[in-house]
Amino acid sequence: MENFTDTSNSWSDNFQVDCNDLTNNGVYILFVGYVLPLLSPKVRNYGREVLSMIKNAGKVAANIVSLTEYGFEKIQNLTNNGEMIDFIHRVCEKHGFNVLSAEITKLAWKFSGDTNNGKKEGLQQTWKKLIIELKTLDNMNKMDQTRRA
Repeated sequence: MENFTDTSNSWSDNFQVDCNDLTNNGVYILFVGYVLPLLSPKVRNYGREVLSMIKNAGKVAANIVSLTEYGFEKIQNLTNNGEMIDFIHRVCEKHGFNVLSAEITKLAWKFSGDTNNGKKEGLQQTWKKLIIELKTLDNMNKMDQTRRA
């Protein structure tokens, strides 16, 4: 029976890592090219949206899309101000934003793309802009509450 604890003839004594060999290795390329992007937040949000779409049989409505950039884009593509209002209400609940309903209604016109039968300009802005606007309104409402107290 061999002695497994004897390391005198071990190959690890001469073990050296060459960075060129490591980066040219197929496993490294696989990790950097395929696995690493799966870990990014944007890809995870996309996965949530795909799961939501499958779960809801492809239906798109403010009360069922994920509260991510992808869900926002789907609601924006509906160009329906009512759906955008419902979506923004859900975003406010999730993030704990203190925003009044009248402010949400006014804000929705900037993001929904709805023209109200040609009476309004069909504006569409980005997800990041929506979050910034909601944070601004939340901060303003918090300052108003502290002034009243």
